[in-house]
Amino acid sequence: MAGDRGLPKGLRIRRYEAADHDQVWALHWEGVLGTTRDYPKVDPKYDADLTRLEEVYLGEGANFWVVEASDGLVAMAAISRVDAVTGRLRRMRVTESWRRNGVAKALLDEAIDFCRAEGYRRLILDTTEHQTAAQRMYENAGFAKLGQRSLGPFTIYDYVLELA
Repeated sequence: MAGDRGLPKGLRIRRYEAADHDQVWALHWEGVLGTTRDYPKVDPKYDADLTRLEEVYLGEGANFWVVEASDGLVAMAAISRVDAVTGRLRRMRVTESWRRNGVAKALLDEAIDFCRAEGYRRLILDTTEHQTAAQRMYENAGFAKLGQRSLGPFTIYDYVLELA
């Protein structure tokens, strides 16, 4: 499925490779620290999935995509398997210089198509109160807000998209 999906010229979506490791971590930190400087107050276990990326995201019912430009990675997103009918969108990150160019939407579409192909009936995700552009994108894609909860200093919003 990966390809260009209407991305700006020169970008392409592809599956994560081990050589992407350092750039994925850089994208992750740019994203979280760009959202809030309070992130270090969150339990380090929150990042445990990225320390075991291949195990968590490259197995059955899961995937990890990157968006590649000529000079490196500019975005990433992942799906993990929750159960036989539920996938979870994780680690959606777009470097600041590529935001509001359709990159996140292309990754979201890739993830939704993957979940449908896997036979998932729902896709869940969460995002912080600070990520208002992401909230709008998810809601415009048909996700419904389920509720909110606290994670350290953050308010987290939970969303679901019914696929079936």
